[in-house]
Amino acid sequence: MATTAIRRALISVYDKTGAVEFARALHDDFGVEIISTGGTARALQQAGIPVTLVEQITGCGEMLDGRVKTLHPNIHAAILADRDNPGHVRQLSRAGIEPIDMVVVNLYPFERTIADPACTLEQAVEMIDIGGPCLLRAAAKNHKSVVVVCRTEQYDTILQSMRQGVPSDQRMRIDLAAEAFAATNDYDDAISDYFIDVLYPDRREQKDRNAPELGEILPAMADWDATLEAKLRYGENPHQDAGVYEPIFGEWEGGIDAANLVLSKVLQGEMSFNNYVDANAAFELCREIAIGQSGAAVAVFVKHTNPCGVGVAADAVEAYRLAYLGDAGAAFGGVLAISERVDARIAEAVMASFDRWGQAAGASGFFAEVWVAPSFDREAIELMHKAKAWGQRVRLLPVADMLNPPNVDELDFKKIAGGMLVQTRDLPGLNEDEWQVVTKREPSESEWKDLRLAWLVCKHTKSNAISICRDGQLLGSGAGQMSRVVSCRIASWLAKENGHAQSLTGSVAASDAFFPFRDGPDILADAGVTAIIQPGGSKRDSEIVEACTKRDIAMVFTGTRHFRH
Repeated sequence: MATTAIRRALISVYDKTGAVEFARALHDDFGVEIISTGGTARALQQAGIPVTLVEQITGCGEMLDGRVKTLHPNIHAAILADRDNPGHVRQLSRAGIEPIDMVVVNLYPFERTIADPACTLEQAVEMIDIGGPCLLRAAAKNHKSVVVVCRTEQYDTILQSMRQGVPSDQRMRIDLAAEAFAATNDYDDAISDYFIDVLYPDRREQKDRNAPELGEILPAMADWDATLEAKLRYGENPHQDAGVYEPIFGEWEGGIDAANLVLSKVLQGEMSFNNYVDANAAFELCREIAIGQSGAAVAVFVKHTNPCGVGVAADAVEAYRLAYLGDAGAAFGGVLAISERVDARIAEAVMASFDRWGQAAGASGFFAEVWVAPSFDREAIELMHKAKAWGQRVRLLPVADMLNPPNVDELDFKKIAGGMLVQTRDLPGLNEDEWQVVTKREPSESEWKDLRLAWLVCKHTKSNAISICRDGQLLGSGAGQMSRVVSCRIASWLAKENGHAQSLTGSVAASDAFFPFRDGPDILADAGVTAIIQPGGSKRDSEIVEACTKRDIAMVFTGTRHFRH
């Protein structure tokens, strides 16, 4: 398909910023015939630019106080005709219509008009542009033959392209068309929202009252521009449909370069809805620990979004061993995340988990559903294919650099019946400047190291959450319980159940929220815990601190709660 030369341009703009200069360059430098209407035509004529009036083409003057100017077959046929279609070209010729190769339109300022508290419904209606959106949509639809310009900021880019001898390549034409469709979509949304507000004035008044408080952090209106990337086998359960989406414009956090598992490339296997959810949970915890433990290797196992194994060590294989033996039974069928590039040595260790460590730990077997890592070497992938049957089925998700920080500007969304809950992200982690040792005894150096780990693990565990760690390993976790005391019991019981009874003495614990009574810390102390980290804020904080001091337990208040629902 040949690139269409720009010979005729229709310019009809409300905002005339830069329009005269743009039209002059089109006419003087490139010999483009300028077609225009109303006030735009007058402004161009006053600047000495030759203009062909729209009524000269349509044979009909403006009607209905200017409501009808360009809505005519001689205009829209000139824009919509496909220049590569001989039938279209013949029809234009028979009708004596010359093609229009560029459309330059910006719309009536509807949103600016209705922002005035004194604006009436009649005034708002008069600011609803009809011809403008029609021209933009027609030109955008026929973008392979017509250049569409909807913003004054695009003028320089268009002229630069033309000066380089290219009226605009197809990629530019498609980009311009996408912007035009987005502009008309946003315009229609603003009008629709206005009429809904007119119908429901109480909601509008409430929104106006809330706007100064909420608008600085949360958007007054949120659009989700995304397209279905893949249909999944099913949702959380077989009777639910599900799909994975990717953004149309811009990027969500990191894209394939970092955190966005929606866009990550699955090297093998087909991901399920639950795979994505668990993979994201494993990734987020692994990333936060890797950032907090600079230079150390991190391995994480997740089951049903909760960490069931976490290991931190100087070597990736050792970190993996610690994570796997945290709960070798729960690791079966879990999702694995490792902060290091996966080479053949790491792959061999994972594939040999059961024979090397699991059987002795009482596990019945081992396989991983999904494996998240920065990247996978070809040798590692080949080894997985050969070593075990499950190695051919594991889904491999490369997510690039694990040390890329999360996007602080993104929001969290949660669907509820009849609406959507939106919140800023729970980003504080090792904000140690706000931490306070509240007992007489301070944690030892080794306890501090494990407290940091336990705190991050607890943050990524469903509430009520208790995490027990020692020497860079998660020993036991109490997750999603209705009672914090029960979470304490489960965490200590799991540690013993998984062969960590000896390691409990001298271990540390973290709680995602304050202890309302001293019974939880007492259970942890009885298990062997010697240091506890928690937000603080209970009415009985002083009693709990005193009880810990008497038992020689160091306690740290973070001042930050990490509920996870």
